[in-house]
Amino acid sequence: MNEAYRILKPNGIFYAITPCYPHPAAFVDPTHVNIITRRTHKYFTAPRHRAKMYGFTGKFEVIRVKRLKFSQETKKHSPLVKALKNILYTILPNKKSHILWEFKAIKES
Repeated sequence: MNEAYRILKPNGIFYAITPCYPHPAAFVDPTHVNIITRRTHKYFTAPRHRAKMYGFTGKFEVIRVKRLKFSQETKKHSPLVKALKNILYTILPNKKSHILWEFKAIKES
């Protein structure tokens, strides 16, 4: 999050879609050190910026945070992604599996 904040211009927009708890996708993404929940964004955004205690130096303002449900459409995906999506949708069909974050970087111009 520090690097995302660092490279954004003042009022730049951070946009991410991540798998979130309790959906199994939150546990299989090897890029996530910690599990993302529907409240994780509060550590990085106004008014409290709670992630400062963990070394986060940026400031974001929430534009939008939303739980998402993806279709099982897999035509444009690799065989591995198709297989993973099929497994996930078999386990928890029609569940909201990801969270969309849209933040504005609060910086001096």
